[in-house]
Amino acid sequence: MTLGNFYEDDIFFNIIRIILITSFTLGMMSSLTSFKYRPKRVLSLFALYLAWIAVSTGIIVYFAGFFTFARYMIFTISIPAIALAYAMDCNSPAQSVFNYATQVMFSYILAMTTLLINTAVRGSIGSYLLILCLMYTLVITLEYRFLRRPFLELTKAVEISWGSLSLIPVFFSVLLLFIANYPAYYTKDPIRILYLLGVLVLILVVYFFVYQSILRQYQYQMLAHHRDILTLQVSAMETQARNMHATEEKLKILRHDIRHFSNIMQVCLQDGSLDEARNMLSELETAVGKITVKTYCKDHLINSVLTFYLELAKSEGIHVQTAFAAPPAGKFHSPAFSIALANALENALNACKHEPGPRIIKLKSRMFSGQYLMELSNTCSKTVLFDKDDLPISHRGEGHGIGTKSILSFAKQAKAMVNFRQEGGYFILQVITQA
Repeated sequence: MTLGNFYEDDIFFNIIRIILITSFTLGMMSSLTSFKYRPKRVLSLFALYLAWIAVSTGIIVYFAGFFTFARYMIFTISIPAIALAYAMDCNSPAQSVFNYATQVMFSYILAMTTLLINTAVRGSIGSYLLILCLMYTLVITLEYRFLRRPFLELTKAVEISWGSLSLIPVFFSVLLLFIANYPAYYTKDPIRILYLLGVLVLILVVYFFVYQSILRQYQYQMLAHHRDILTLQVSAMETQARNMHATEEKLKILRHDIRHFSNIMQVCLQDGSLDEARNMLSELETAVGKITVKTYCKDHLINSVLTFYLELAKSEGIHVQTAFAAPPAGKFHSPAFSIALANALENALNACKHEPGPRIIKLKSRMFSGQYLMELSNTCSKTVLFDKDDLPISHRGEGHGIGTKSILSFAKQAKAMVNFRQEGGYFILQVITQA
């Protein structure tokens, strides 16, 4: 198949070609998509879609010809593909359109490039199909290997106007579709192929700047989030310092008053006034009890985070259970660990605020066989969706994904293992260091 021979009358060949290109395009979409269904269900839906493509393509090509099909395939192939993939996607509508329109756009480029390469080598139908399969397979592999993780992380974390961004691949797709559907434009004047290369360069430049913009926005959000966490930590430490100062003042007063308590107790005992002595002891015990300060661990920075969030949870009517031990010195960088812990506690606190029934936060940690183990769990009645990497997919909202991303960033730096799961009505986060 070359520029001068499109085999537009060969219905069987065109059905095979369209099914191959469509299948590979779905593969490109899937490489950058986190589906909310099981792989078996996804494959079943894709199989039904490909059956529709085979039937509709055959009918249109048979009755109206290949080029008529090509001019209307956006309605029979592209739009149904985007609708199908969006129905199974975990992202927002605008994010899905941006992803799928981008993949459709690059699929157009690959299909045209395959035709140009096959023409340059004076190939046959067999060589065309071979080049087509090799090019799409290479692109899908590269996308999955190098683009999947950063793309999914950015789409989950960055709060930008995806609706406006999605217009970029949509407009480029329409432009490429127009060029591809009127091949005589570059069949009769091959020098105009340079226009296609110019469009490709323009697309790459635009996407480079879009990526840079998204990355800067993501970095800004991370810095802003960490700044807010650090501000809360400073506020918590200031509150703790004020409480400690107030406690010291109370202790000074108590030490001064205790001499009077002692003298009065001696008089009561000498006079045999046991009831009055018991009352005095009860008052002393009550006064001492009011001076106690809650301490969760010996690390002042970590303790300030725990004090702030756990006391805040208690003020919200959330039941708190703790058995916490700070990580040994040298196991974690204390400031980095306190930021990750603050993110985790903030997520747990926000989740509990929306729970209709009993609300509980459990935090426990210990050393075991040279490993530091920490588990944070909170009541969670709603079903949490997880992606293929077993990371929770949060509902779109303020700071969506930032807390989880911060925890994962800390785990990577500390060479720790992080595990998220939902079990028995609780959402559970586990952090385990290496031995």
